[in-house]
Amino acid sequence: MILDKNGKIGGKINIIDIAVILLIVVVAVGIVVRYKSNITAAVESDKLFEYEVRVSTVREYTVKALEKKGKITDRKSEKALGEIVDVQVGDALFQSTTATGEVIETTLPDRYTCNVTIQARGKESDDGYIMNDTTELSVGRSIDIFSKYVRTSGEIISVKVIE
Repeated sequence: MILDKNGKIGGKINIIDIAVILLIVVVAVGIVVRYKSNITAAVESDKLFEYEVRVSTVREYTVKALEKKGKITDRKSEKALGEIVDVQVGDALFQSTTATGEVIETTLPDRYTCNVTIQARGKESDDGYIMNDTTELSVGRSIDIFSKYVRTSGEIISVKVIE
């Protein structure tokens, strides 16, 4: 028989020891599978991106601060997110419903919508775009914009590789 009177296999290792070792191996494999990133697969590094962020319903002060351009960072990580290269300004629009149930679109007084074009270096993969600080760029993602002149946030509306 393989087990001795103390329940050890060959007198050296216990069945509970084997169960603990198997549990550790299963947990380690689970962690590797869970946190393995698909984005980092097939990565082409050092690409120049241009992404556009829509900043809605801001005051004239924020518009002027954005128009000063400059380098921007993320509020949380304080790492570079690129440099503002262009700002397109339009009226801020608001949808409202009339008493008859008709939906109309009106402009908000003293409020503006800015489309801010930002250039930055990062990586391109089959699944998306990644900034050098591991910030993922994807359409629809909210992003904080912090510069020497302005602190605001907006939604990414387009991303493209230009180099």
